[in-house]
Amino acid sequence: MKNLSLILNAVLFILVGILFYLHFNGKKSAAPVTVKSLDGKTQAVQGQVIAYFDIDSFQNNYTYYKQKKHEIETKQNAIESEMARDEKKIQSMIEGYQKKAETMTEEEYYIAQQKLAVEQQKAQEKVQNSTDALMKMTEKFNLELMESITVYLKEYNADNRYTYILPYTKSNPNLLYVDERFDITKDIIEGMNAKLKQKK
Repeated sequence: MKNLSLILNAVLFILVGILFYLHFNGKKSAAPVTVKSLDGKTQAVQGQVIAYFDIDSFQNNYTYYKQKKHEIETKQNAIESEMARDEKKIQSMIEGYQKKAETMTEEEYYIAQQKLAVEQQKAQEKVQNSTDALMKMTEKFNLELMESITVYLKEYNADNRYTYILPYTKSNPNLLYVDERFDITKDIIEGMNAKLKQKK
């Protein structure tokens, strides 16, 4: 439960890695890509061009991702609060039975055990159902996110400027070296946020 954010990020990263490894019919770039070099000058690059964007920046700045992450975390917190309430209730029942233990008949003791078992079973089922619902919600969100990113990247790269568009993250680098001239993170974030506003 506490590692849901890590799971969400891991699933997102894996799916992004798969979906971003886009190859556009093995063609070379249709037109030169104009990029800024580190000294601020512009230059044209022709041929096989690989762009990348930073997943961490994307997650921190893409409005829809932030909204859904907040929604998922809120649901997770609600589940954890409910678990804590159920645990407290069960613990209170146990303490109550312990205080009465010396004066309870065998039948009363048996009934108390049954009540306790029922409450524990209900609590476990509630946690399982809530966790399953949360995981389905997270999985659905990841699939929707990947679909929207893929659709946007195809539109963004309709002119075949880039042969590949790859994900990158500093926290868990899948690429050992990136050329900052081909960082399209800002374009992707601004473009996808703009499309999100148009839908509203």
